[in-house]
Amino acid sequence: MAVNPMIESAHSSGVNGMQTALKGLKSAAHEVAALNGGPEKAGSEAPRSGSFGVQDAADALSQLKLYQRQVQASAKVVETADAVVGFLIDVHA
Repeated sequence: MAVNPMIESAHSSGVNGMQTALKGLKSAAHEVAALNGGPEKAGSEAPRSGSFGVQDAADALSQLKLYQRQVQASAKVVETADAVVGFLIDVHA
């Protein structure tokens, strides 16, 4: 039985969305870590007060939340596409 191209497309879109969001999450997490001196500076010296702006931290954290939501939405697309395929298999059987 051939799978409907629309279902394949929805599944691929969901997976691609998750991959893109995970890359964004990684980038945003590195940005958040860099605000505090990053892991390479751990233990060397305490971060200076005021070394980063509140706006920088807010932007980085909002990016983390944005990419988290993108992963969740993309996962829901994949879940729905899988449910449709399961339904079609049940109907066809």
